[in-house]
Amino acid sequence: MNERVALITGGAGGIGSACAEMFAAGGLQVALVDRNPDVHRLAAALGEKHHVPTIGFVVDLAREEEVTALARDALAWKGRVDILVNNAGIHPKQLDRKFMLEEVTNAHWAEVFAINLTAPFILTRELLPEMKARGWGRIVNNASTSGRTGRVNGSTPYTASKHGLIGLTRSSAIESGQSGVTVNAIAPGPVLTQRIMNAPEYRSGKAQMVRYGKPEEAAAVINFLVSDQAAYVNGAVYDVNGGTLMA
Repeated sequence: MNERVALITGGAGGIGSACAEMFAAGGLQVALVDRNPDVHRLAAALGEKHHVPTIGFVVDLAREEEVTALARDALAWKGRVDILVNNAGIHPKQLDRKFMLEEVTNAHWAEVFAINLTAPFILTRELLPEMKARGWGRIVNNASTSGRTGRVNGSTPYTASKHGLIGLTRSSAIESGQSGVTVNAIAPGPVLTQRIMNAPEYRSGKAQMVRYGKPEEAAAVINFLVSDQAAYVNGAVYDVNGGTLMA
């Protein structure tokens, strides 16, 4: 068993659970974070399968006090957090379609930014000092292809928050680069998670994709970025989109 501890937000499904599977299979101790109470059961099953310590945290990442408490509780669990994967994100929708810009309320905007950008900022701020003190750490942010380009499908809050997440990635990478801590991001295209399968464009068969990505394909890139082999990769944004966007 590896002594390193990984904390993954949005760990109950999609890319987060695929990351957890790879990390645990590699011997990492894994803490899963989700607002879905089922995260406790999923963490326990993961630990039993791979014979590593695991824990689940039920957290509303839109509430700053809960995010701060999460950082404290995660550190208290094993005395360290070596790897942080800021994977959780939301995309507001109205009934069966996405909000257009003129329909976005201040409340919609605030919720998206709270989960997609403020929570990663708080977790980075709270966990980075301990990583620096030990001289090793890995932070990976899920910035989405929307963080690389604009969209015309009613996703302004989501796109803006993901652009901000790339900014957070690069600025914190510069600050931490001399300490043995790296901060990187992935920018996946549409990955076949439950959220995508619920989208109208997927259910209508009108998606503009050769194929959707698999959660494991995005997780594999994250798995590399948190490894020792990626020690010289810092401040990078890895496109994982099957070639649909070449930045």
